Amino acid sequence: MPKNVLFDRNEVLENVTDLFWRKGYNGTSMQDLVDVTGLNRSSIYNTFGDKFQLFEESLKHYQSSQNDWLRATFSKAKSPREAIVSLFRGISDDIKSGNHRGCMLASCTSELSAEQPIIKDFLVENKDRVVASFAALIEGAQQLGEIDTRKDPQTLALYLFSSLQGLRLTSMIEPDLEGVIKEVLSSL
Repeated sequence: MPKNVLFDRNEVLENVTDLFWRKGYNGTSMQDLVDVTGLNRSSIYNTFGDKFQLFEESLKHYQSSQNDWLRATFSKAKSPREAIVSLFRGISDDIKSGNHRGCMLASCTSELSAEQPIIKDFLVENKDRVVASFAALIEGAQQLGEIDTRKDPQTLALYLFSSLQGLRLTSMIEPDLEGVIKEVLSSL
C-alpha cells in the first residue's frame, strides 16, 4: 500500500525555493534541504527526485509567483505605459523595503546557464515570455501615443528586460537604485 503524503507540498516548495534563492544551487547541500523541509532524504528523493529536479521545480515555483505578481501589477494599471512604470516602481519599492536578495532567476542565469542546458532553456523561455509581455505593452502604449512610435518595441522590450535583471542583481550590493530606475523609465 502506498504511503500517504503527510506534508504540505507547497510549503515545502516555498521553503526550498527560499533556500535555493539565498544559497544558489551549488551552495545548497542535501543536508540543507533536509533541514529546511523537515523531511528525511528518502522522502525528498521519493517526492521530488534528486537535488537538481527539486531545484528545477523550485525555479518553476518562483517563476509562477513572479508571473502572478506581474499580472497583478499590470492589471492595476490604467494604461500600457503605466503598467511598465508600475512594475519598475514596484521593484524600487521592494529594494527600498530591504529586499536585497535580487531575483532568483537572474542569479540562476549567472550560476548555471553556461553549464546546464536544461536550465538555460528554461531561462530563455522565461526571457522570451517577459520580453513578449513588454513588447505588447510598448505596442499598446505606442498606439495610445504614450511611447514614441519610432522606438522598436522588441528592442525596447529587451532593454527593459535587461534593465530589470540588472537592477535585481545590482540591488544585492547597492540599495539605492532610484536614479537608475528613473533613467530606465526615461527610455520610454
